[in-house]
Amino acid sequence: MQDIFDLIDEDELVEMLSKAVDIPSINPKGNEKPMCEYVENLLKENNIEYLSVPVEEGRYDIIARIKGSQDNAALVFTGHMDVVPVSEDEMKRWDTPPFTSTIKDGKLYGRGSADMKSGLISAIYSMILLKRHNIIPSRDIILAATIDEENLMKGSKALQDNEAFKNAKYLIVCEPTDMKICNEQKGRTWADICVHGMTAHGSQKGVGENAIYLAIKLIEKIKHTEFKEYPDTFWRTLAINAGVEPQVVPDRCVFTVDARLQVGHEPAKIWEKLEELIQEIKSENPHFDATYEIEDMRTSWHTKKEDELIQGIMSSLKKMEIDPAFDTFTGSTDASMLIKNNLIPVIIGPGDLSVVHRENEYVELRQLFDSCKLYLDLMMNI
Repeated sequence: MQDIFDLIDEDELVEMLSKAVDIPSINPKGNEKPMCEYVENLLKENNIEYLSVPVEEGRYDIIARIKGSQDNAALVFTGHMDVVPVSEDEMKRWDTPPFTSTIKDGKLYGRGSADMKSGLISAIYSMILLKRHNIIPSRDIILAATIDEENLMKGSKALQDNEAFKNAKYLIVCEPTDMKICNEQKGRTWADICVHGMTAHGSQKGVGENAIYLAIKLIEKIKHTEFKEYPDTFWRTLAINAGVEPQVVPDRCVFTVDARLQVGHEPAKIWEKLEELIQEIKSENPHFDATYEIEDMRTSWHTKKEDELIQGIMSSLKKMEIDPAFDTFTGSTDASMLIKNNLIPVIIGPGDLSVVHRENEYVELRQLFDSCKLYLDLMMNI
């Protein structure tokens, strides 16, 4: 076991991650291509077979494979290549340039360092070590590097029913979990809701039906509605837009409602509740009218601790003298889509979710190295 870990060149791994963080693969609006090309070059340079899966013009996923001693029950590692943008206000709060990797006090700073180029590069580097040293893993190892995870998950959606997963069994999502075992993930769903009113000249008092005021009624009901059977579920308004011109009473107000669902709570139930609230307001105000368009529904999932995959991860961590700890992943990941290929999932990777999507994102180098050891051990022994 120690011999395999000794294959890891920490300086090489850090350099590989640094180059990845230096690539501004921002999404939206889908600028993943330079990162895709970087991943492809790493695979080509190390003679790892791969194919690209077109998603839309100029955007594609990458699937790589190393053959194992058996061709069934393959192990899939997945990571996304896109990162969220840095706003002008956030830029002012960074202590280092967000798209120039900076190493300080045992941490590597930069956008995407934790979410999730460290996990992705760690998995790729683990495959490179196997190939470089002619080590045959216990089963086929598949890498699924996706685009658009930070937006509509077009990448993982494009991989549903892909032949590459025909004989695959397990899915390891290399998202940042602080190296905890996330054997379950919360669900997510969101929608754009349009409340309709009637226009009028802004100078005429009491004329028209202001869509903003009508929308506020629904927003307030949403704000104060809880899901008693699922107390960890919550929803909230995260964006709003209305108005034609400053002197016109608006006849449309569109706002986005985002719901995060407790494990086991079906996304469709959220919109059934919204229908109830709309009907309540209609009974109070016959002029009220609201329509909505669901943007996405991502189901939660749970993998039992007794499963072979979880037991294998626990065993690997103990070999590394890390006490296994469990957690629920509160965000949504590509696992929501990839499990539709009948894969059994788990999320574990370097980085802390609390430092991502914000200024001064970083990953601890210690966790980067630990994740590489973990992935190597799993590739060899699970």
